[in-house]
Amino acid sequence: MNASHPFNSVHKAGLMLVKVQRFFLFYLFLLLVVAMMLELLVRFFLKQSIFGLSDFIGFASVWLYAIGAALASYDRTHIKAEFVNVFARSTRFRNLCRFVSAVISTAMSVIFTKWSWDLCVYSVSVGEVTQAYPVPKVIFQSSFFVGGILMVIYFLWEAVDCFIDFRKNA
Repeated sequence: MNASHPFNSVHKAGLMLVKVQRFFLFYLFLLLVVAMMLELLVRFFLKQSIFGLSDFIGFASVWLYAIGAALASYDRTHIKAEFVNVFARSTRFRNLCRFVSAVISTAMSVIFTKWSWDLCVYSVSVGEVTQAYPVPKVIFQSSFFVGGILMVIYFLWEAVDCFIDFRKNA
């Protein structure tokens, strides 16, 4: 692929997106470790809890999970049950199965993302807030929507790669 090919900029944007995700996950994980350690120390020494910190830990963990799941989709390390390789001898058939699997994963991610969007819209419409502080719940619920969008992109990318592999073995 030459330097002026339009997919180069898409590829670069994709790599930048992954770097942002990794950066976000690293610092979110670090923040969560510090928050959990602080909560543990305060409970152990002062026999109390820091008001709202456990809510923050729970909601931040959801962001960690959602973005981490999307990153696993990018890395193609998400959970799969690939038993086709056991009985299929044909590389073409295996590539076809991988393609179908990626298309199904993309479709399921689209459905999941739509449900996430509906949840966010509902949350905003009824004005849901957290119990400890009046923080809009949509801030935390949107993690599913953001993670879902990323998963759709990465599964679609995987489907295209699998289709290309399938066509090569035609």
